Amino acid sequence: MKVLVTGAAGFIGAALVEALAQRPEVGRVVAFDQSEPAVKGPKIEPVTGNLAYAPTARSLVVESGDGRVDAIFHLASLVSGGAEQNFELGMKVNFDATRDLLEAARIAGHSPKFIFTSSIAVYRGVNLEVTDDTRPSPRLSYGAQKLMCEVMIDDYTRRGFVDGRSVRLPTVLVRPGAANTAVSGWSSAIIREPLAGRDYVCPVGPHTRMACISVSRVVDSLLHAMEIPADDLGPDRTLLLTGITASAQTMLTAVQQATGGKPLGKETDGHVTLGQVRFDPDPAAQALMDSVARSTFSARAARLGFKHSANINEIVDEYIQGRTS
Repeated sequence: MKVLVTGAAGFIGAALVEALAQRPEVGRVVAFDQSEPAVKGPKIEPVTGNLAYAPTARSLVVESGDGRVDAIFHLASLVSGGAEQNFELGMKVNFDATRDLLEAARIAGHSPKFIFTSSIAVYRGVNLEVTDDTRPSPRLSYGAQKLMCEVMIDDYTRRGFVDGRSVRLPTVLVRPGAANTAVSGWSSAIIREPLAGRDYVCPVGPHTRMACISVSRVVDSLLHAMEIPADDLGPDRTLLLTGITASAQTMLTAVQQATGGKPLGKETDGHVTLGQVRFDPDPAAQALMDSVARSTFSARAARLGFKHSANINEIVDEYIQGRTS
């Protein structure tokens, strides 16, 4: 089995590439991104390029020259804040590149699995509790672009060009390294920075809530989405993942409970206490966060065997174990 992963150098992509390479039925993982993925292995072929350049998709899917691509995991995107700041680039990366990949799959002619990471940014509403029945209504260009891709994937699936599966992700924690341009970036920083012994000013209030899931649950969900029989999905190929509710304060409390007030030794440059967090809400950031989903629940995903995170403590513990192992 040959698998293509776009966005392979990213937070979720790197974890997915590593998981795919461990599966016996997968013979080769083409790991594509603008920079070479950090994950290495005999099954992993790193490929670099720019997916906003239209011929790139065909080179990855149609002209690979050594066997057809059986499954495409399309994770590459320009995240919410970036897509809002640069509309043209957001359309090129989030929408046009997806269409280019779908067209490449159509030209290839063998209807590969096409697993797409969508987002709960397709919804909006104050303190929204999202379920399978909640109507999408994007507030940001990023959410609109993701929703357009979902519709397009359903149509390419109906026509038999791909076997599509779109997965709407809650906020995925905990992102390592520097913050990206995602509007939810604070939710990783409020966990990551104190554990590294660094102080952090949180741009939203302590009672700000959002729907969360761990990266390991997302990877498991993407692999599960690939495996579900097409007949079990039916014509609607978009799935919502359940995300647990967590506030900024409960995230910080989970960090304090997990460590006994001590930072992770290998990251802290000699610090012996957790970094301090100060809440200083930015009006624009707060207004935006007040309009996103604070929880998601999908009965359909549960019926199909998808698993969600148990609570924020589980997510924090997973991050700590990953950083100290």
